[in-house]
Amino acid sequence: MRTLAFASIKGGVGKTTLAVHVAAALADAGKKTLLVDLDPQGHASLMVGVEMSPDDPCVADSFGARPQKRLADVIQPTSRENLWVAPATSRMIEAERELFRWGHRLQAVPRAVSSLPYGFDALVIDTPPQLNAYTEAALATGHVVVVPVPAMAHALQGLDEIQFAWKDVSDGRAGAMVAAVNLWDRRTSATNAAMEGAFKEMPVPLARSRVLRAEALNQAGLAFEMVYEYAPASEVADCLKRLSSELWRLAGKYAN
Repeated sequence: MRTLAFASIKGGVGKTTLAVHVAAALADAGKKTLLVDLDPQGHASLMVGVEMSPDDPCVADSFGARPQKRLADVIQPTSRENLWVAPATSRMIEAERELFRWGHRLQAVPRAVSSLPYGFDALVIDTPPQLNAYTEAALATGHVVVVPVPAMAHALQGLDEIQFAWKDVSDGRAGAMVAAVNLWDRRTSATNAAMEGAFKEMPVPLARSRVLRAEALNQAGLAFEMVYEYAPASEVADCLKRLSSELWRLAGKYAN
């Protein structure tokens, strides 16, 4: 199983949008994919059509020394073939404190996954926009950690912190961290020139595939749809599919 973890300590960078569309693209390519929503806001769950109430079983219930639920009892199918979600709820905000105190929190995700009576080809993890126990668990699990970098001012803010945390929790385990350029706008030539200069100073490598700024992606989100259905022939849909394929290949270098 290949694992991709999307992480950023900045909000509004398109992290969840990238994570969900990469998961959907992998599913469309025939990969049995589990989207793990570790953000208590639950936006990734909503994007795949799963709306939760605070008392519903969520992914955090499968964590800890004595899990309340097996992960298999939490996972929900989506309307998309080959795509399942381990959903989040707002109740996870309180559960995070307990997870932080647990001595094996970095193993929370693989321990939960190991209890499944069936396997997945791909695990895609969305994290909250901060460094907490859920984010650390994802960083320690991902074969590839993807940090969205929007093409705008202060785009690299927080990248050093994420990289430091990843190195700290991965403890020498083989894997990769890449920055994925998002919201790239060909019309803003001056901004793009400045960004190209900043990219050369980045502490982590860039994914080759860049995701364009596109109104189709915004409108798809407002309609609670994937851009693959809302605007299947759009250039941004192709960008997201290319990014998915690139990350899948990269994760294959580190997966057992």
